[in-house]
Amino acid sequence: MTGDSKSDSIYARSRELADDAAPLSGPLSGVKICVIGAGFVGCVTAAGFAKFGHEVVCVEKDPEKLAMLRKGRLPFFERDLEELIRSNVKSERLTFASDLDQSLEGQKAVFIAVGTPPDKSGRADLGAINEIVTRLARELEPGQVIVIRSTVPIGTARKLKDILKQNGRENGEIAVISNPEFLREGTAVYDFFHPHRVVIGGDSAEAIETVRHIYRMGAVTPAPTIVTTNETAEMIKYASNAFLATKIGFINEVAMLCDSVGIDVLEVARAMGLDTRIGPEFLNPGPGWGGSCLPKDLQEFLGLGQSRSIPLVILNAVRQANENQHEFVVSKVKSLTENIDEKRIGILGLSFKAETSDLRDSPAVAIARILVNEGFVVKAFDPAAAEDAKRILKDVDIVNSSYDALGNTDCALILTEWSEFQLLDWKKAGEIMRHKNIVDARNLLTPEQMRRYGFNYQSIGQA
Repeated sequence: MTGDSKSDSIYARSRELADDAAPLSGPLSGVKICVIGAGFVGCVTAAGFAKFGHEVVCVEKDPEKLAMLRKGRLPFFERDLEELIRSNVKSERLTFASDLDQSLEGQKAVFIAVGTPPDKSGRADLGAINEIVTRLARELEPGQVIVIRSTVPIGTARKLKDILKQNGRENGEIAVISNPEFLREGTAVYDFFHPHRVVIGGDSAEAIETVRHIYRMGAVTPAPTIVTTNETAEMIKYASNAFLATKIGFINEVAMLCDSVGIDVLEVARAMGLDTRIGPEFLNPGPGWGGSCLPKDLQEFLGLGQSRSIPLVILNAVRQANENQHEFVVSKVKSLTENIDEKRIGILGLSFKAETSDLRDSPAVAIARILVNEGFVVKAFDPAAAEDAKRILKDVDIVNSSYDALGNTDCALILTEWSEFQLLDWKKAGEIMRHKNIVDARNLLTPEQMRRYGFNYQSIGQA
């Protein structure tokens, strides 16, 4: 399909900017940036750009969260992020504010990093973004750039441009750029400074160059930059997360087979990962995927397919396989405790992965609820997510240490790969447990060692 000459010209310019070898015009210098939303993505983005040398103001409307951030403290746990925020607040390159209108004055780029939670139908709720862009249409000056950092459905940027037009902003005087994030919780700070790629989507060559400049200024080794359309940038994000979910679902099903035939899935996964066509990332079997991205992004992707009458058979199976994995872990607990009355379980780890406090769609939370519903008495400990867990797991006793979780229990269940669980004195743990059973759903421990300590040990896909 061909476009008009203007579109072809913009596309050609965008392709020219995508050439990593092509230097940006003029010396690199700091840009004034506003980041809207001080959640996980917003905080990492704001602090990261400040570290690059830009002048950043991050807008947060929640007064309690704002007060914490101004003191250099986070309302959630993410490794290395609090220190990054404190250092940049101290350097005065990063400030936090509540007044959006004042925070927009003089800013070259406005990054939107607010949440897009699923609505009742499971599709992404864009209410917050639509409201913000409606306000920006009234406040921004020509030449300022809106950058969508949030994960949004395909076609969102086009709809936001329509909102700008409806509010009197014609002829693209305010550009909308799509810049999806690829930050992994637990390693988000590292990922920000060492990205696999930077994706920039839009139809304004000048705005694209502005965003590319923002990233290039702080990069020691510039990452590959993909310059494309808004819609393609939006699709790249969803397709990437859907594929990662598929890899996890696949290796978990392979682990089930390995369990049944007495093969070590870790050897299988290692050999598979050495094939460069496959790669080792996301081939770690476990209790299933969760967090703030994969579940909701997969649901949105499936919703898009349904709305277009395109059955996404593989991804529907991936979602079902992930739910099956929760039951698979529970079945291992049942097999070790089937002859015990009033079964008591000690769960180690509730966050969906280590080095974060995020409980959203955590497989550990789902498994804990299944166990409670089936009559198990459950205690649990997590190094970072305990306070949040107390609010959402009312029928689980949230305790203050690993040993508290294991005392007088019939089975230890490891659901998050925190390194401190690997370093526990498992001989001591066995002495305080009622029965020495372990289900290691993260393959964190060494089977031979645990059996030497007298444990009945089961993991995921290890003989």
